[in-house]
Amino acid sequence: MNSKEMSEVLERVQTWDIETRIDLARRILETVTLSRPPKPAQKMSLDEVVGILKTDVPPPTDEECKKIIEEERIKKYG
Repeated sequence: MNSKEMSEVLERVQTWDIETRIDLARRILETVTLSRPPKPAQKMSLDEVVGILKTDVPPPTDEECKKIIEEERIKKYG
């Protein structure tokens, strides 16, 4: 709908009584479907998160981290 058409519609409905205009506005709004945001992830306590992430393997050393990063860079950039 272009600006001229909207102006014509607005001009026409301004002569209607207020209840009819409100009813029209409600009906127009009901035709709009909004995408609902996804439900937030189920919340976990800090202890639960730590429990999931906990392993028996010690964390990598700084040198091991540097080596891993370098290997990934080589994979990505050649």
